[in-house]
Amino acid sequence: MAASIVLAAAGLGAALVLRPPRVEASRAQLGEAVDIVYASGIVDYVRQAHIAPVVNAPIRRVLVSEGQEVAVGQWLAQLEDGPAQGAALQLSVQAAQARIVAGRTRRLFEAGFAARAADDDAQAQARAAGAAAASATARLSDYRLTAPFAGRVLRRDAEPGDLASTGTVLFLLADPSTLRITADVDERDIARLAPGAEALIRSDAFPGRVFQGRIAQITPAGDATGRVFRVRIALPADSGLSPGMTVETNLVAERRPHAVLVPAQALQNNGVWRLDGDRVRRVGVELGAVGGGRAEIRAGLTAGQRVVLHPPASLRDGQRVRVAAP
Repeated sequence: MAASIVLAAAGLGAALVLRPPRVEASRAQLGEAVDIVYASGIVDYVRQAHIAPVVNAPIRRVLVSEGQEVAVGQWLAQLEDGPAQGAALQLSVQAAQARIVAGRTRRLFEAGFAARAADDDAQAQARAAGAAAASATARLSDYRLTAPFAGRVLRRDAEPGDLASTGTVLFLLADPSTLRITADVDERDIARLAPGAEALIRSDAFPGRVFQGRIAQITPAGDATGRVFRVRIALPADSGLSPGMTVETNLVAERRPHAVLVPAQALQNNGVWRLDGDRVRRVGVELGAVGGGRAEIRAGLTAGQRVVLHPPASLRDGQRVRVAAP
């Protein structure tokens, strides 16, 4: 009796081993595949200016504050220009005196009482004095810092009494109506992108939101050290992003609306297991875009064919399987 039980158990084990394995399956479908180039970037202004004096002088007055809107040509600060004003006035007086002398010499020359050389010399001195006076007057504008365009004062590093030094930035001015993202793209990917391409933008400051932009410019020369090219991405004025934010960008290199797509769980070592009836066939495929849980198959599979999901490592080509009910 005991021997009969052992034989029955052994027969059941053999039946379980020989039974075809159960697998999950899905059909390849047509859908849109998108080639994406990833790049991180910084939000900044399209137009901004770092305003610094071209002369060394104490600051007499500061006429704007941070955050203030200014018009083109509006005064931002006045430097102490007393010595320059005095020099300009002195040169103006000397120019006037030289003109008087030149006029008198010209009349004497025309009347025959002065030589041509004397007249030429007087006229030359008058012209030189006039040019010096005009130059000194023009240089007075160096003591007034003005807005080169209409915008907003982002930073003010000037206070009355401070000594303004040549090249030291006192004001940062920007046009707030236009923003952009400056991103660095790997040189291996830059040939796939072109101005006008769509950009999908994400920021940690706005979880779950995707902002839209477009590539406005790709710099013609790359950075040989970092092996990157600078890409400018235009943003709408109402994007909600602020200058200085770090963002992640997905740049759309190409969209293919009729691509063959399978779940990414069907991939195994650059291939898939295709179902032919109740048997599986190992098929090598050419992969395209992969993301969002889907994979594009460019060659090796057609829409409508079924593939095995999560294929077990023990599968063999031509093996019979059982497909689990969906």
